[in-house]
Amino acid sequence: MTEFITENPDADKDDNKAILPIDESPRYLSLDAAFLSDAQIVLNALRTDSEPLSHSDLTRLHLNSQAVMEGFSFPEELPVILTSAQSYFLVGRKYPVNPFALILAIREAEKVGAGLEFGVMHPKAKDTNLRTQCEWACGTVEKNFQRFSTQTQEGDFITFLGKRYAPIGAENDLLELNQHWVGNVKSFYRKYSEK
Repeated sequence: MTEFITENPDADKDDNKAILPIDESPRYLSLDAAFLSDAQIVLNALRTDSEPLSHSDLTRLHLNSQAVMEGFSFPEELPVILTSAQSYFLVGRKYPVNPFALILAIREAEKVGAGLEFGVMHPKAKDTNLRTQCEWACGTVEKNFQRFSTQTQEGDFITFLGKRYAPIGAENDLLELNQHWVGNVKSFYRKYSEK
């Protein structure tokens, strides 16, 4: 078994080294990630939905702050959307695309009113509110990040997501708008992503 050494504050001065099996290190790393995730959720919960976002808030999320502040069609929704998204996606974690820019792009592409802001048609999400719609959209993106990482057919995440989020020929797509979803989301994604 491979071992690594760490300082042990409880050990005597003469015996200040503790040997921990390396097999335990993934458990510690996942605990660290869980603590960071929990801290981020608590901090986000302290932010009120009416608090205005600053350029530095948007920059921290690797967003093009100027494009978001000046061009996002629903600026009053930004605090709810980004606070909800931060409870799903950790800043600094590696994803196939920037999840914050993607969620804004999806909202912009859907452009639907109250109760369908993100176009989520699931009975538990339809006709609810912005936060619920956003959480369902974030959950869908999160699950598809996992699916995307295990497949080899599609190299572009937004195209991959579009086949599931807004499939062409879906029964509920009476106006055949889903055919434009991938292109629209990609366009808004490029606009809102950090340059």
